Amino acid sequence: MKRNTASSHKKAQKAQDVVLCFMCILCLFVANVRAQRTDVVKIFEQVATLIRDNRLAEAEKELTAVLRVEPDLPVALNFLGTVRAKQSRLVEAESLFLRAARNDKSFTGPRMNLAYLYVLKGTPDKAIPQLQEVLALEPENAEALVMLGDIYLAKNDLQKAEENYLPALNRSLDNAGALFGLAQISRLKGETREAAIYLNRVATLSTDSKSPEFLYKFGLEAMRVNMFDEAKSALERALELKPKEPSYLLGLGIAVLRKGDLFEAEKLFRRLLAMQPNNPQAQLHLGYVLLNQKKYAEARLWLEKSARPGVAIPEVFYYLGLVAQEQNDDARAIVLFEKAVQKLPDYAHARIALGTSYMRLKNYARARQELETAVKLDPEEPTGHYNLALLYARIKEPERAQQEMQIIEKLKAKGAGNGSGVVVLPPKPNP
Repeated sequence: MKRNTASSHKKAQKAQDVVLCFMCILCLFVANVRAQRTDVVKIFEQVATLIRDNRLAEAEKELTAVLRVEPDLPVALNFLGTVRAKQSRLVEAESLFLRAARNDKSFTGPRMNLAYLYVLKGTPDKAIPQLQEVLALEPENAEALVMLGDIYLAKNDLQKAEENYLPALNRSLDNAGALFGLAQISRLKGETREAAIYLNRVATLSTDSKSPEFLYKFGLEAMRVNMFDEAKSALERALELKPKEPSYLLGLGIAVLRKGDLFEAEKLFRRLLAMQPNNPQAQLHLGYVLLNQKKYAEARLWLEKSARPGVAIPEVFYYLGLVAQEQNDDARAIVLFEKAVQKLPDYAHARIALGTSYMRLKNYARARQELETAVKLDPEEPTGHYNLALLYARIKEPERAQQEMQIIEKLKAKGAGNGSGVVVLPPKPNP
């Protein structure tokens, strides 16, 4: 029952966010109204104001009166569809938008609304032909181009996405949506520098953005290319606009954590857990923060809470294993590191930690197996070579120990770290 309730809440929240898009294109409705009589124009302008002010009952009353006289008037049908969308009555909204589009094939407003509606309902393929119709009528419609680019990007069709973002950007170099889409494409292609250039421009353009959803998406993308200052700034603004949104709070906590502020990150994750006590991501991140603060008992408590079946990621077991190591319980640590490796066989850091625990328990054969595998998986990580050098020294293979120490010196020269202990990497920035 709780799962259904959470799902309903997410759908309602998403509906509220998408309805803002319907409101953003009211200008399309009003532009079409200009072809109507003066008295009707005044009515529709009043209706637009009522909808913007969320006075839906009054708007519906005005629209019902108009439709009683002219049942197929496209602009009135489109406005009433917007009212229904704001009421989360999406089936009725779709029917009204379809009627409006049929009654005036040159009217792009209802087709744009249908596209938003289909994306909201999780059927973006149905949005594509509506957007193509809009672009056939208005080839330079930047909003339709960006939306079509977003749909293709979500389908991982990078070429078609780019083919829509670029014309939108050609029309306006300040199109934040097109720039953001191109940044994501660059990052997916491994072109980190280009992604950062696009995102820096988006950051400048979105300084005064009133869309918390866009700021949140930007914040996540910025973190993926290590732009943590820009991510933090965007997520702070998103929270100012919507202070009680848990996903924004989690995102900000992760951005702050990536900047190395454990104290502030701890406050944010605790604040989130006060809102959502069973949020596994918040539990995991708080456990990670406490592990780094050497508060091992409490770290274990939160990490174990996040390790629920079907939810736990490899990092959970890795961190719990590190806690067990710090509490001198290598037998338990081995069980936990094994779970991490089972979930992610190429998890080099978990294998380094696993090899370290086996070495402490003098199981040198298993220690060698794990550490040699680890340095093959990640030859640039000095901790693997350091622990392997220690192992070779213990099993009387001084030449191989010396070789590993030489590798460490080369890695140090490249700035790869000090080559001691076990690396504790933060969870991936993926709220």
